[in-house]
Amino acid sequence: MTAVDPRRLPSAFWYLWTAVLINQLGGFVILFLSIYLTQRRGYSVAFAGLVVGIAYGGGGIVGTVLGGAAADRWGRRAVLLTAHLATAVSTVLLGIATGPLAITVAAFGVGAASNVLRPVAAAVIVDVTTPEQRPRAFALQFWAINLGFAVAAIIGSSVPDRHFVTLFVLDAAATLGAGLIIFARVQETRPARVDPAPGRGGGAVRGGGAVRQVLADRTFLVLVALAVLFGLVFMQHNTTMPVSIRQNGLPPATYGWLIALNAALIVGGQLLVPRLARHRDPAHLLAVAVLSMGGGFAVLAVTQQVWGYLLSVLIWTVGEMLHAAIMPTLVGALSPADRRGLYQGVFAQAFPIAALVAPAGGGWVMDHFGAATLWWCCLVLGIAGAAGHLVIGPARRRRLDMLEPSSTTIGVKARGT
Repeated sequence: MTAVDPRRLPSAFWYLWTAVLINQLGGFVILFLSIYLTQRRGYSVAFAGLVVGIAYGGGGIVGTVLGGAAADRWGRRAVLLTAHLATAVSTVLLGIATGPLAITVAAFGVGAASNVLRPVAAAVIVDVTTPEQRPRAFALQFWAINLGFAVAAIIGSSVPDRHFVTLFVLDAAATLGAGLIIFARVQETRPARVDPAPGRGGGAVRGGGAVRQVLADRTFLVLVALAVLFGLVFMQHNTTMPVSIRQNGLPPATYGWLIALNAALIVGGQLLVPRLARHRDPAHLLAVAVLSMGGGFAVLAVTQQVWGYLLSVLIWTVGEMLHAAIMPTLVGALSPADRRGLYQGVFAQAFPIAALVAPAGGGWVMDHFGAATLWWCCLVLGIAGAAGHLVIGPARRRRLDMLEPSSTTIGVKARGT
């Protein structure tokens, strides 16, 4: 069901948006997990990196794909409700776990269950909105996520170290509250019937056939690969950057306020991005996004003062906003209606894959070669990602030109291409 007025988003979207906001208002755990493990539980930085990267990130990889595929087969609503409940339970278990195995298993559970929500929520947004509404809808979703994290970062920074477990309980409670909104107000949105789209093949393909078709979609997979590259740099903000802050003698609250600044910049500017990006070549915008991300972290190679961290956040937040506004519209344009969940699930793997590699990889570079080398590596990855978007841009435009105009989204295709 979609709204006729392109300026007015449907009520189903707003209920989902409210649930996302509430969930993120309690999103304490992943922000402070590495600090919690090293300070409260006494584990090494290396172990904390493995938990955040391998366990939580690995769980996210499993959750995104299975969640997206399940949403196509069994419906969005059932999967959303199950994921909210599983996330809440896993979060509480992670807060009370003490041994390394129990912590690792619980972190895997949190990563898997919480990351189910991302592709399914994205599929719901595509289900209930028109192509013209989607850039604004995804921008609003990203806005809600960051507003919630801004508040969560401030609250989490103010909780004394001895009360760290309280953050896990509050996180679980917020997740349950979001799930109740889904239960009460969001009905099933999965399309009842699918018409074949030009250039995308026939109707629904079940099971392995659908997966094979996604894996054969090279245009889409290159987009995912470049998103992984972007994520490798971006994920340093919640793994090696807080460690760097502590190593430079800055108080732990500094990290919380930097994350709050990042979210405040997004809250203040994210809704302007779709308008600014309209009719501009997405390849150029994505190249700017990835280069800004790498360049922002490269600032930390020059200075480790507070003002350097502030400047770094300002620069890479620009890249984050551009990336978040453009990528979901591209995925929506490239995915067939009967495989929206699966396409969103495969795409959503980009950040869990980055979360799997970035903490351990970034920590290894920092331990063996120093923080400055790590930040220069971020710049190199940013340059490589920007070049990749510029190279594949023409092929992606040709793919989008095969679709009907109604299948495209505002800002995805540059004017005149």
